[in-house]
Amino acid sequence: MFSLLRFIYLRQKYDSIRIEIGHLRMNAIVADTFAKSMIGLMFRKSLGQNECMLFTFKKPGRRSIWMKNMRFAIDVMWLGEDRKIIEIIENILPCEGFRCETYGKSRDSMYFIEANSGFVKKNRIKKGMPVRIGM
Repeated sequence: MFSLLRFIYLRQKYDSIRIEIGHLRMNAIVADTFAKSMIGLMFRKSLGQNECMLFTFKKPGRRSIWMKNMRFAIDVMWLGEDRKIIEIIENILPCEGFRCETYGKSRDSMYFIEANSGFVKKNRIKKGMPVRIGM
């Protein structure tokens, strides 16, 4: 399974857009297909300082993540249809075992953002903050 996911990952073409959370502008790698969402940040060694991954979906739903095949810890922010932050989980650590915990899915979301661990605290990100996408 690991090699199949890596094979799929290596064949994906990712777009990048600008997003704004509060006064902070970031480059977002866009995960806008099933394959890209399934792979997420797996296999990447890191994210840049002002870089994140933005997951987009066609309709709201309960979205969860897991940390299988991840190499670094992340903060995750889930957004509602109105593009406001509805849930935040900080410092989610990589999973090294076979059974990995899932995070999120307590509320319907339309988007979520994965950023480096410490991003939320450093930038004082709070629930209810609006996120501008593709400025």
